[in-house]
Amino acid sequence: RSRTHLPFSRGRKKRGQAPSFIAFAAQKWGAIMLVILLSLFLVIFLLKGTWYNPAYLIQTIEYSPETKAKYGNTELFVLASKFLRGKYYNTLRVGGESQLLDWVRKDYPFVKSATISFLGNQKIKVDFDFYEPNFLVKMGERKFGVWKDGVNDELDPKWSLAKSGFIVDTPQYLSGTTSLSGFFYEVDYYRYQSYLPAIQEALPEMTRFVYLAGSPSFVIFVDGKMVFFYKEYPLYQLQKLAWLKKYYSDYKELKTIDLGSLTQEKVIVRK
Repeated sequence: RSRTHLPFSRGRKKRGQAPSFIAFAAQKWGAIMLVILLSLFLVIFLLKGTWYNPAYLIQTIEYSPETKAKYGNTELFVLASKFLRGKYYNTLRVGGESQLLDWVRKDYPFVKSATISFLGNQKIKVDFDFYEPNFLVKMGERKFGVWKDGVNDELDPKWSLAKSGFIVDTPQYLSGTTSLSGFFYEVDYYRYQSYLPAIQEALPEMTRFVYLAGSPSFVIFVDGKMVFFYKEYPLYQLQKLAWLKKYYSDYKELKTIDLGSLTQEKVIVRK
């Protein structure tokens, strides 16, 4: 009897027949994996020759003369070097300056920007720029810069950051003080920020502004006079000074004017 074979029927493989589908797939995927591995080794080789070239390994860090002239604090440079040394320059070309800025701002929030330049032979140059202090506090020979929210740091008088800005002076008895700890106890930073611009605008000719630390009062030296202010209502006290200057006939002869440090109801004058 004749045997009928359906189209989907399978019989035994004959000798010499083509490899099975599984064997073919294994060969195909093996070739693909080989290509992937070769590509991976090629990428690593290229990265090692470019991004991770030993010539780009940062070992020496130079800080620009401009940076040192503005704020030559070696502690800032040590902190920045800790972040940079041992990294590859090419890995910092995209986003590296922002990362460095975030790193140093944790301790120095008044750093404005950072620029990294490659000098060759494992050496880079770093340039920092800084925000100007909102005002300066002088204690004896020491100067402190004060920035947003009362952040402060001692400034070498030779640095340019110590040479610009409004100066709040203090009495001589504070000349041995080494920090601003407690300085804002009676008159806080935000009060300074509120009234200093108005005082500067009203009295551009003043020669000295002194905060009597530990008290709520301060003294302005203007027109050869000592003018005492109280921390509250400084704008009203400035108005009283303007009225006094305009209407008091002996104003030029006055040596001391108290606008409110003793009493808000009266203006006390002395010749």
